[in-house]
This record gives sequence, C-alpha cells and structure tokens, in this order.
Amino acid sequence: MATAKRAKAKAARAKAAEAAKAAMASAYEAEWSARTEAARAAKVAKAKAEEADEAAKIATAKAQEAEEAAEIAKAMAEEAAKVKGAKDEMRRRLKEEETECEAEWFAPRFRRHWNPLYANRGVRTFLQTTSIPAMRYTYPASDDRPKAMEGLQIVSVKIASIKDPLHWPLQVYGVVAARDVLDHKRNIIFHRSRKNCQTITPEEPYLALTGPSRAIAVSVDPSYVEVSLKVKGATKAEDKDLSELAMMYRAGCVLSGIYPSRLSTLELKFGHIGRSVEATVCIKLKAGSWPPCFRGVFSAAIVNTHDDLKVKLLDSGDDGLPVDADGVIRLSRRVVSAGLGVPLKISIVISPIHEDQVVECSEATFKPERAGISLNELGVSFCSMEVSVAWSCFRYE
Repeated sequence: MATAKRAKAKAARAKAAEAAKAAMASAYEAEWSARTEAARAAKVAKAKAEEADEAAKIATAKAQEAEEAAEIAKAMAEEAAKVKGAKDEMRRRLKEEETECEAEWFAPRFRRHWNPLYANRGVRTFLQTTSIPAMRYTYPASDDRPKAMEGLQIVSVKIASIKDPLHWPLQVYGVVAARDVLDHKRNIIFHRSRKNCQTITPEEPYLALTGPSRAIAVSVDPSYVEVSLKVKGATKAEDKDLSELAMMYRAGCVLSGIYPSRLSTLELKFGHIGRSVEATVCIKLKAGSWPPCFRGVFSAAIVNTHDDLKVKLLDSGDDGLPVDADGVIRLSRRVVSAGLGVPLKISIVISPIHEDQVVECSEATFKPERAGISLNELGVSFCSMEVSVAWSCFRYE
C-alpha cells in the first residue's frame, strides 16, 4: 500500500513537472508573440510617422505655394489698381481738357518755346517789353520808310464768369499783353502786381486796361495775345490761376473773343483795322476848370463802325479828373489804332457822380494821317479842352 502511494505521488510530481514545462513553454510563446507584435506595431507606427512627416512636408510646400500665389495675386491686384487709377486719371484729365479752350491748351507750350524761337531776334527774355515807343514815326526822318499796316485794337477784357472754388469779388493781378511782328516783345495792355490788385465784381467785371504802349501791327506772320491772370488768396500759396491763355493772330484771322478755362471765362473784344496808323491822344485843359461833382468818360472810336470799337481812354469815376500841373489830363489809355480814310472821333460824356444821367457831351473828329499832329477841341459849359492826336506809321525793327 505504501508502494502504491509512492507511485501515485511520483506520478503526480511527473504530471506537475509536465504541467510546469507546458506553462513555461506557453509563457515563452506568449512573450515571443508579444515581442513580435510589438515590433510589427512599432514598424507600422514608424511607417505611419514617416507618412505623416511626408504629408506635413507636402502641406508645408503647398502652404508656401499658396502664400506665393497670394503674393502674386496681391501684386497683380495692385498693378490692376494702378492701371485703373491711371485710366481714371486719364479720363479725368481728358474731361478737364474738354473744358479748356485751345488758347488755354496752347499757353504753357507758347511760353516754353518762346525764348528758343526768338532769342536770335533780339528778345532776351520772355518778359521783355517792347522797346518801340509811341509816336516813333510822327516826324519820320528822310531815310525812314514807315507804312500803314493792318492793326489790332484790343477794346476790353471782361471776366464773364467764374467757377468754384473762386468767389466774387476777385482780387486780380497779372498781365495781358500783345506781341506783334515789329519786335516780338510784350506790348502791355494790363499789368497789376500782387500788391496792387484790381477788385473785380459782377457789377464791374472789366479789367482797367492801360495799354497798349504803342499800336499793335498785324501781318501775315503770326503774332500773339497772351493772358496770365491770377486771383490773390490769403497767402501766395493760396493764389489761384484765373486764366492762362495764348492766342495767335495774323492778317485775315478773326479772334473769337470768348475764352473758357477751368476756373473762368474771359470775354475779349477786338477790332481789326485795315490800313491802320497809330493815333496817340493827348487832352489838355485850356480854359475853365473841372467841377469835382462830375464824372467824365473819354473815348476814341472809328466813325461809322460798330460801337464795340469804342475804346475807353479814361473814366474819372468818383475821384475827379486827374490833371497834371500843366493841365494835361492823365488818360488811362492814350494809344489807339485808326484807319486811313476813316474819321477818328474823340468824345467826352459828362454825368453827375453816382448817377447815370448824361448832362453834357462833346466830340472832336479827326482825319487820320500818316504822320504829324492834328489839333481840335472839346468844349463843354464849364471848360474847354485841346485835343491833339499824333499820327505814326509802322516799320519793322
């Protein structure tokens, strides 16, 4: 019985050992399987990480491409905006130029090219004024050969209208001048400095003309009328260009008279006179005196022509008659053009100051001559005046 128990115990130990071996083999197998699976999982994870890294690189490259594309698109948009701005500016400029007259368009080009064209003709600078005086050939020398020529008479210059930002009244300064073929220099018609502006209102829209200093001759060669007027502002930097014009004229050419620009419209009245001579007018008090309560308007006109050719020589206004110590009346304008064979009439119209009622008038008529001086009289109730007209023809310098 003891032997049976020992055999049974031995068999149990053998079975236990076998079970332990089996358990150990299973443990080894499980560990190997776990290690193999872990290695496989690590390999898969590494591959996925590499894929993710590659995808990140691709995404970064695409982001850079997108950024570059955005910069290119921005640059193209900016360029398109510049092109559009340039087109808009061109359209605006063209629209502005539509409001300009040819004389305004020509003005800056005329000034820019003047000196190169005329420097070799005795004109040193663009601003140089004519060196030919009035009455140059009133008493011609025996070797002089002056002749009558077609003449241009500038009757008046009117500020017909203005545009924003200009507002009435205007403080106007600048120059209106003519340049003819006799010497190509400025023959001043109107000249005011910035310190001596003329006040222009809708009721008194005319410039106070003081010229020409000699008669303006016209030939088949081009001559010019130039206008450079400004409106005085609070400071010089705030001054505005009222009108910048240059008009070409020659024999047979009729100037239009209406000149619109971006800020104003000027109305110039011209007279074209065939076979003209220069007439220089002098009026002197001979007897009596001028009463201070009356206004006198002196004019010169070609008889049997339209009233537009009446040139105002002086409007004494409210200040009384300007008379020198020797009795000579200081006329605002004293040189006009007259046609041979057509009488020239010098007249005076008298009215009370601040009233339009004419109380008296007088006329003196002259036959234009090629040279010399003609005398006549203007007679009114309170004084008599001697009128002399000096005649002169023209000659190229």
